[in-house]
This record gives sequence, C-alpha cells and structure tokens, in this order.
Amino acid sequence: MNLDDMKTAWREYDVKLQSAQVMSEKLINSMIKERSSSRLSKVKQQYLALLCFMVFWVFVDLAVLIGNPFDYKQIIEYLPIGIRCFCMLVLVLALIRFINGLSKIEISADSLVVNLQKVIRIVGEYEKPGRLLALTLKVMLLSSAVLFPLSFLPRKIERIGFWGGLTDTLIPIAVSISLIAIAHLLGAFKSRQGLKFQEDLKELRELKGFSEQLEEDQ
Repeated sequence: MNLDDMKTAWREYDVKLQSAQVMSEKLINSMIKERSSSRLSKVKQQYLALLCFMVFWVFVDLAVLIGNPFDYKQIIEYLPIGIRCFCMLVLVLALIRFINGLSKIEISADSLVVNLQKVIRIVGEYEKPGRLLALTLKVMLLSSAVLFPLSFLPRKIERIGFWGGLTDTLIPIAVSISLIAIAHLLGAFKSRQGLKFQEDLKELRELKGFSEQLEEDQ
C-alpha cells in the first residue's frame, strides 16, 4: 500500500467515524427528546387534574356562600369559606398560567436545549412558588384546617357548653393540622419533575461537550 492509498483509506475511516458520531448524537438526542416529551405530557396531565380538582372546590365554596347550608347567622361565619374560595381562585389562575405556558412548548430535537430551559423555568415556578403564591397556599390551608372549624365554635358552646364546644372544635383542628404535617413530611407537597428535566438538560449538554471535544481532537 503506497502513501496515496493510505491517505485515501484514512479519509474513508475518518468519514465513517464522523458518520458514526453523528448517528450516535442523533440517537441520544432522540432518546432525550422522547423521554422529555413523555415527562412533559405527564406534567401537563397532573396540572390539569389538579386544576379540575381546585375548580370543583371553588364551585363548592361558592355554593356554600350562596346557599348557606350551614345556616350561618353572622357575616364573620362566612369568612373562612370566603378566604378559602379567594385563595383557590388565585391558585387556579396561577395554575392556568402554568398550563398555558407548558402548552406552548413543543419538545423538538432542533431546539431541545431551549425548550428544556423553558420547561424548567415554568415547572420551577410551580414547584418553588414566589412569596405571593406560597402565602396564598398557606392562608388557604389555615382557613380550611383552623378557621373553618372555629366558625362553628359559638353555636357548639351554646349547645354543649364552653369546654365541650371547645373540645369538639379543637379535635378536628388537631387532626387536620396533623394530616397536613404528615403529608408535608412525606413529600406530598413536593414535586421533583423540575429536577428530572434538569438532569435531561445536563445529559444533553454533556453530550454536546463530548462531541465538541471529539471535533477538536480530529
């Protein structure tokens, strides 16, 4: 084999190597794209299910405020449900904004990095809400677990006495607070979808860095 034959063989080998590298990149890109698309679809379904749940309770609260099934006599007795309804509406609007933002994103191989960054930003806002949304959620839980049972305290005192009414009111409050605390400790209020999208983005960037390094070595 002369020098020209060796050069030709080397060029052919180099072309095959580059083709294999491109195919490998496309394969990994496609895998990350499919995985991220599937995860994004699940996240949107979860958000939509939560939205339906919250809208249902908004209508329930409105029905209670309008129909007065608990036979409230004073305006202050309506306050816990009114607060909860208002907080629910704020959270519903925020959730609609999140869903709308995610619906505009289509995971594609051509702009995978940019789209993943958008998803991470929106999911991050949901998983780590700002002060306003965090405060709204806390007030809603406080209204449901504490203020709502307290709204029945005056009539319970009239019916079964002070200590009986107080005990009958504090028991459901204690149970509600305990359940919320246990759910928090078990991670019921935490979502890790954002971390998984970040892992996809990290893997994609490592792939690009490895590819660029190979090109420099050649």
